[in-house]
Amino acid sequence: MTQDLFPRFDLNLLRVFLAVYDARSVGGAAQALNMSQPGLSTALARLRKQLGDPLFLRGASGMEPTSRARSLADAVRGILRAVDSEVLKPPVFDPTTSRREFRLALTDIAEGIYLPIVLRALKESASRMSLRSVFMSPRELAGAMAAGEVDMAAGFYPDIKGSAFMHRRIGLHSFACLASTRHPELGSRMTLEQFSRLPHVAVESTGRSQEVFDVFLQRKQLQRDVVLRAPHFMSVPVIVAESDAVAVVPQALADFMIDHPRIKQVKLPFRPPTFQVNLYWHRSAHTDPANQWLRQALIREFPALQARRYDRNGQATPSR
Repeated sequence: MTQDLFPRFDLNLLRVFLAVYDARSVGGAAQALNMSQPGLSTALARLRKQLGDPLFLRGASGMEPTSRARSLADAVRGILRAVDSEVLKPPVFDPTTSRREFRLALTDIAEGIYLPIVLRALKESASRMSLRSVFMSPRELAGAMAAGEVDMAAGFYPDIKGSAFMHRRIGLHSFACLASTRHPELGSRMTLEQFSRLPHVAVESTGRSQEVFDVFLQRKQLQRDVVLRAPHFMSVPVIVAESDAVAVVPQALADFMIDHPRIKQVKLPFRPPTFQVNLYWHRSAHTDPANQWLRQALIREFPALQARRYDRNGQATPSR
Protein backbone atom coordinates (compact mmCIF):
# COMPACT_ATOMS: atom_id res chain seq x y z
CA MET A 1 0.00 0.00 0.00
CA THR A 2 2.78 2.41 0.90
CA GLN A 3 4.50 1.70 -2.38
CA ASP A 4 1.26 2.54 -4.29
CA LEU A 5 0.73 5.82 -2.41
CA PHE A 6 4.37 6.88 -2.56
CA PRO A 7 5.96 5.34 -5.68
CA ARG A 8 9.72 5.34 -5.89
CA PHE A 9 10.81 8.58 -7.42
CA ASP A 10 14.30 9.47 -8.60
CA LEU A 11 15.06 13.08 -7.68
CA ASN A 12 17.55 13.19 -10.52
CA LEU A 13 14.55 13.21 -12.87
CA LEU A 14 13.68 16.64 -11.47
CA ARG A 15 17.10 17.88 -12.54
CA VAL A 16 16.41 16.51 -16.01
CA PHE A 17 13.06 18.30 -16.04
CA LEU A 18 14.57 21.63 -15.02
CA ALA A 19 17.46 21.32 -17.46
CA VAL A 20 15.06 20.75 -20.39
CA TYR A 21 12.77 23.51 -19.13
CA ASP A 22 15.60 26.04 -19.01
CA ALA A 23 17.38 24.94 -22.21
CA ARG A 24 14.22 24.21 -24.22
CA SER A 25 16.37 21.53 -25.82
CA VAL A 26 17.15 17.89 -25.12
CA GLY A 27 20.65 18.34 -26.47
CA GLY A 28 21.25 21.50 -24.44
CA ALA A 29 19.92 19.84 -21.29
CA ALA A 30 22.15 16.80 -21.83
CA GLN A 31 25.17 19.07 -22.20
CA ALA A 32 24.27 21.04 -19.05
CA LEU A 33 23.97 17.83 -17.02
CA ASN A 34 27.00 16.20 -18.66
CA MET A 35 24.84 13.34 -19.92
CA SER A 36 24.52 11.66 -23.29
CA GLN A 37 21.53 12.76 -25.32
CA PRO A 38 20.07 9.21 -25.48
CA GLY A 39 20.49 8.91 -21.71
CA LEU A 40 18.65 12.16 -21.09
CA SER A 41 15.88 11.17 -23.49
CA THR A 42 15.42 7.90 -21.58
CA ALA A 43 15.25 9.77 -18.26
CA LEU A 44 12.73 12.24 -19.68
CA ALA A 45 10.58 9.34 -20.92
CA ARG A 46 10.57 7.87 -17.38
CA LEU A 47 9.52 11.22 -15.91
CA ARG A 48 6.72 11.61 -18.48
CA LYS A 49 5.42 8.15 -17.58
CA GLN A 50 5.52 8.78 -13.81
CA LEU A 51 3.77 12.14 -14.07
CA GLY A 52 1.35 11.10 -16.80
CA ASP A 53 2.07 14.13 -18.96
CA PRO A 54 4.28 14.76 -22.02
CA LEU A 55 5.75 17.81 -20.21
CA PHE A 56 7.51 19.10 -23.36
CA LEU A 57 6.35 19.24 -26.99
CA ARG A 58 8.44 20.06 -30.02
CA GLY A 59 7.69 23.52 -31.34
CA ALA A 60 9.14 26.21 -33.54
CA SER A 61 11.43 27.46 -30.77
CA GLY A 62 12.40 24.07 -29.37
CA MET A 63 10.90 21.95 -26.62
CA GLU A 64 7.87 23.89 -25.39
CA PRO A 65 6.61 23.11 -21.88
CA THR A 66 3.05 21.95 -21.42
CA SER A 67 0.77 23.72 -18.96
CA ARG A 68 1.55 20.98 -16.42
CA ALA A 69 5.28 21.58 -16.86
CA ARG A 70 4.86 25.34 -16.42
CA SER A 71 2.87 24.78 -13.20
CA LEU A 72 5.59 22.49 -11.86
CA ALA A 73 8.64 24.61 -12.71
CA ASP A 74 8.74 26.82 -9.60
CA ALA A 75 8.01 23.90 -7.27
CA VAL A 76 10.73 21.75 -8.85
CA ARG A 77 13.21 24.63 -8.65
CA GLY A 78 12.38 25.09 -4.95
CA ILE A 79 12.69 21.37 -4.22
CA LEU A 80 16.11 21.14 -5.84
CA ARG A 81 17.27 24.31 -4.12
CA ALA A 82 16.21 22.84 -0.75
CA VAL A 83 17.88 19.51 -1.49
CA ASP A 84 21.13 21.20 -2.49
CA SER A 85 21.23 23.64 0.44
CA GLU A 86 19.64 21.61 3.24
CA VAL A 87 20.26 17.94 2.37
CA LEU A 88 23.35 17.62 0.19
CA LYS A 89 25.34 20.55 1.56
CA PRO A 90 27.79 19.32 4.22
CA PRO A 91 26.92 20.65 7.69
CA VAL A 92 29.10 23.55 8.76
CA PHE A 93 29.92 24.49 12.34
CA ASP A 94 31.75 27.69 13.19
CA PRO A 95 32.54 27.80 16.92
CA THR A 96 33.38 31.51 16.74
CA THR A 97 29.83 32.46 15.70
CA SER A 98 27.68 29.59 17.00
CA ARG A 99 25.26 30.27 19.85
CA ARG A 100 24.65 26.61 20.50
CA GLU A 101 24.05 25.37 24.02
CA PHE A 102 25.89 22.13 24.77
CA ARG A 103 24.20 19.79 27.23
CA LEU A 104 26.57 17.65 29.26
CA ALA A 105 25.60 14.90 31.68
CA LEU A 106 27.97 14.95 34.63
CA THR A 107 28.16 13.63 38.14
CA ASP A 108 28.72 16.21 40.86
CA ILE A 109 32.42 15.31 41.00
CA ALA A 110 32.75 15.44 37.21
CA GLU A 111 31.28 18.95 37.22
CA GLY A 112 34.23 20.15 39.27
CA ILE A 113 36.78 18.36 37.06
CA TYR A 114 35.45 18.73 33.52
CA LEU A 115 33.36 21.91 33.45
CA PRO A 116 36.41 24.17 33.93
CA ILE A 117 38.02 22.42 30.95
CA VAL A 118 35.01 22.97 28.71
CA LEU A 119 34.60 26.57 29.85
CA ARG A 120 38.24 27.21 29.04
CA ALA A 121 37.74 25.75 25.56
CA LEU A 122 34.65 27.91 24.99
CA LYS A 123 36.42 31.06 26.15
CA GLU A 124 39.32 30.46 23.77
CA SER A 125 37.39 29.89 20.55
CA ALA A 126 33.63 29.79 21.12
CA SER A 127 32.71 32.66 23.40
CA ARG A 128 29.10 32.83 22.19
CA MET A 129 28.25 29.23 23.05
CA SER A 130 26.98 28.11 26.43
CA LEU A 131 26.76 25.00 28.59
CA ARG A 132 24.06 23.23 30.50
CA SER A 133 25.05 20.56 32.99
CA VAL A 134 22.39 17.92 33.61
CA PHE A 135 22.17 15.19 36.21
CA MET A 136 19.97 12.15 35.64
CA SER A 137 19.72 8.44 36.26
CA PRO A 138 21.59 6.06 33.91
CA ARG A 139 18.32 4.88 32.34
CA GLU A 140 17.16 8.45 31.71
CA LEU A 141 20.59 9.40 30.39
CA ALA A 142 20.71 6.67 27.75
CA GLY A 143 17.32 7.73 26.41
CA ALA A 144 18.20 11.43 26.48
CA MET A 145 21.41 10.85 24.51
CA ALA A 146 19.55 8.72 21.95
CA ALA A 147 16.97 11.50 21.54
CA GLY A 148 19.65 14.17 21.13
CA GLU A 149 18.63 15.90 24.38
CA VAL A 150 22.11 15.38 25.86
CA ASP A 151 25.23 15.88 23.74
CA MET A 152 27.76 14.05 25.89
CA ALA A 153 28.34 12.41 29.24
CA ALA A 154 31.57 12.32 31.21
CA GLY A 155 32.22 10.17 34.23
CA PHE A 156 31.69 6.62 35.43
CA TYR A 157 28.57 5.32 33.67
CA PRO A 158 28.83 1.51 33.39
CA ASP A 159 25.18 1.29 32.29
CA ILE A 160 25.86 3.20 29.08
CA LYS A 161 26.85 0.38 26.76
CA GLY A 162 25.95 -1.22 23.46
CA SER A 163 26.65 -0.42 19.84
CA ALA A 164 24.50 2.74 19.93
CA PHE A 165 27.01 4.50 22.16
CA MET A 166 30.63 5.44 21.62
CA HIS A 167 33.16 6.29 24.28
CA ARG A 168 36.73 7.31 24.91
CA ARG A 169 38.63 6.64 28.10
CA ILE A 170 39.65 9.81 29.92
CA GLY A 171 40.98 8.39 33.15
CA LEU A 172 41.47 5.50 35.56
CA HIS A 173 40.50 6.49 39.07
CA SER A 174 40.63 4.97 42.50
CA PHE A 175 39.54 5.90 46.04
CA ALA A 176 41.01 7.82 48.95
CA CYS A 177 40.04 8.39 52.55
CA LEU A 178 39.33 11.90 53.85
CA ALA A 179 39.47 12.96 57.47
CA SER A 180 39.67 16.17 59.46
CA THR A 181 43.15 17.54 60.07
CA ARG A 182 42.06 17.75 63.72
CA HIS A 183 40.96 14.12 63.91
CA PRO A 184 41.73 12.92 67.47
CA GLU A 185 43.40 9.63 66.48
CA LEU A 186 44.29 9.60 62.80
CA GLY A 187 47.65 10.62 61.39
CA SER A 188 48.68 9.95 57.82
CA ARG A 189 47.40 6.36 57.77
CA MET A 190 44.82 4.16 59.47
CA THR A 191 44.73 0.57 60.64
CA LEU A 192 42.16 -1.99 59.58
CA GLU A 193 40.71 -1.84 63.09
CA GLN A 194 40.26 1.93 62.80
CA PHE A 195 38.66 1.57 59.37
CA SER A 196 36.07 -0.81 60.82
CA ARG A 197 35.46 1.13 64.04
CA LEU A 198 35.46 4.81 63.05
CA PRO A 199 32.22 6.44 61.84
CA HIS A 200 31.93 6.77 58.05
CA VAL A 201 30.08 9.10 55.71
CA ALA A 202 28.90 7.29 52.57
CA VAL A 203 27.30 8.60 49.40
CA GLU A 204 24.20 7.15 47.77
CA SER A 205 23.56 8.79 44.41
CA THR A 206 22.74 7.91 40.81
CA GLY A 207 26.51 7.83 40.21
CA ARG A 208 27.91 4.32 40.30
CA SER A 209 31.48 4.77 41.55
CA GLN A 210 30.52 4.19 45.19
CA GLU A 211 29.05 0.82 44.21
CA VAL A 212 32.53 -0.21 43.05
CA PHE A 213 33.85 0.39 46.56
CA ASP A 214 30.87 -1.30 48.24
CA VAL A 215 31.31 -4.43 46.12
CA PHE A 216 35.02 -4.40 46.94
CA LEU A 217 34.25 -4.33 50.68
CA GLN A 218 31.81 -7.22 50.35
CA ARG A 219 34.31 -9.29 48.40
CA LYS A 220 37.02 -8.63 50.97
CA GLN A 221 34.53 -9.16 53.83
CA LEU A 222 35.39 -5.75 55.27
CA GLN A 223 33.02 -3.81 57.49
CA ARG A 224 32.56 -0.09 58.10
CA ASP A 225 30.26 1.81 60.42
CA VAL A 226 28.21 4.17 58.24
CA VAL A 227 26.64 6.88 60.39
CA LEU A 228 25.55 9.18 57.56
CA ARG A 229 24.43 8.54 54.00
CA ALA A 230 24.40 11.63 51.78
CA PRO A 231 23.15 12.09 48.19
CA HIS A 232 26.07 14.22 46.95
CA PHE A 233 29.84 13.84 47.05
CA MET A 234 30.64 17.54 47.13
CA SER A 235 29.10 18.01 50.58
CA VAL A 236 31.15 15.18 52.11
CA PRO A 237 34.46 17.08 52.60
CA VAL A 238 32.67 19.82 54.55
CA ILE A 239 31.01 17.23 56.79
CA VAL A 240 34.30 15.42 57.39
CA ALA A 241 36.12 18.66 58.18
CA GLU A 242 33.67 19.42 60.98
CA SER A 243 33.42 15.96 62.55
CA ASP A 244 35.34 12.87 63.60
CA ALA A 245 33.82 10.87 60.73
CA VAL A 246 35.87 9.70 57.77
CA ALA A 247 34.81 9.20 54.16
CA VAL A 248 36.14 7.07 51.33
CA VAL A 249 35.57 9.03 48.12
CA PRO A 250 36.84 8.90 44.54
CA GLN A 251 40.48 9.97 44.41
CA ALA A 252 39.64 12.85 42.08
CA LEU A 253 37.50 14.47 44.76
CA ALA A 254 40.15 13.90 47.41
CA ASP A 255 42.77 15.61 45.25
CA PHE A 256 40.33 18.40 44.41
CA MET A 257 40.21 19.17 48.14
CA ILE A 258 43.94 18.73 48.79
CA ASP A 259 44.50 22.40 49.65
CA HIS A 260 41.62 22.56 52.11
CA PRO A 261 43.14 23.56 55.47
CA ARG A 262 40.78 21.35 57.47
CA ILE A 263 40.93 18.15 55.40
CA LYS A 264 43.65 15.56 54.88
CA GLN A 265 44.03 12.28 53.04
CA VAL A 266 44.60 9.24 55.21
CA LYS A 267 46.20 6.13 53.76
CA LEU A 268 43.82 3.18 53.79
CA PRO A 269 44.89 -0.15 55.32
CA PHE A 270 44.28 -1.91 51.99
CA ARG A 271 44.69 -1.25 48.29
CA PRO A 272 41.38 0.16 46.98
CA PRO A 273 39.84 -0.79 43.61
CA THR A 274 39.91 1.28 40.42
CA PHE A 275 37.23 2.33 37.96
CA GLN A 276 37.44 3.71 34.43
CA VAL A 277 36.07 7.14 33.55
CA ASN A 278 34.92 7.73 29.98
CA LEU A 279 33.58 10.39 27.66
CA TYR A 280 30.36 9.08 26.04
CA TRP A 281 28.34 10.20 23.02
CA HIS A 282 25.60 8.62 20.94
CA ARG A 283 26.49 7.17 17.56
CA SER A 284 23.89 9.40 15.88
CA ALA A 285 25.99 12.44 16.91
CA HIS A 286 29.34 10.99 15.89
CA THR A 287 29.57 12.97 12.63
CA ASP A 288 27.84 16.10 13.93
CA PRO A 289 30.40 18.94 13.51
CA ALA A 290 29.47 20.62 16.80
CA ASN A 291 29.74 17.37 18.74
CA GLN A 292 33.04 16.64 17.04
CA TRP A 293 34.34 20.07 18.00
CA LEU A 294 33.42 19.60 21.66
CA ARG A 295 35.00 16.15 21.76
CA GLN A 296 38.22 17.51 20.27
CA ALA A 297 38.21 20.39 22.75
CA LEU A 298 38.12 17.88 25.59
CA ILE A 299 40.60 15.52 23.94
CA ARG A 300 43.11 18.38 23.75
CA GLU A 301 42.95 18.46 27.54
CA PHE A 302 43.23 14.68 27.98
CA PRO A 303 47.03 14.71 28.34
CA ALA A 304 46.66 16.96 31.38
CA LEU A 305 43.98 14.70 32.83
CA GLN A 306 45.83 11.49 32.08
CA ALA A 307 49.04 12.88 33.56
CA ARG A 308 47.49 12.19 36.95
CA ARG A 309 48.72 8.78 38.07
CA TYR A 310 47.19 7.19 41.11
CA ASP A 311 49.05 4.75 43.33
CA ARG A 312 45.63 3.40 44.41
CA ASN A 313 46.10 4.59 47.96
CA GLY A 314 47.31 8.14 48.18
CA GLN A 315 47.47 11.56 46.60
CA ALA A 316 47.75 11.66 42.83
CA THR A 317 51.16 12.64 41.50
CA PRO A 318 52.15 13.87 38.03
CA SER A 319 53.59 11.28 35.68
CA ARG A 320 57.28 11.60 34.96
